[in-house]
Amino acid sequence: MSELLDRCPACRARLAEAAVCPRCGCDFSLVRQAIGQAARLLEQALCSLAIGDRVAARRQVGASLALHRWRLAEAIRSFLDTAADTDPTASGPAQPPGLLAADLQGASDPTSIREEDAYLPA
Repeated sequence: MSELLDRCPACRARLAEAAVCPRCGCDFSLVRQAIGQAARLLEQALCSLAIGDRVAARRQVGASLALHRWRLAEAIRSFLDTAADTDPTASGPAQPPGLLAADLQGASDPTSIREEDAYLPA
């Protein structure tokens, strides 16, 4: 994600990598730290969402949005809110429908899969 603080909000001078504006002297080190932390929280939220932990993803997206308003974070929050409205089990870790934890554990061992149960494209 690109950093959005490329110009000084006070004098509109271009900001380089330095934390202080070369024209007016405004210090943006805390702002840049907040933007970096927001990006890290958003990445953690995406990881949580990928493994199906929507509760953690919702918490991390909320914390990210409290620091910086990424459009991606707002879209993820909207997705999580929509998913919670349509799926009553969306608040916890996702589990494929019709499978028990024992089924998932057995499926992770490739030697336990019988040839007639496997999908073999022609």
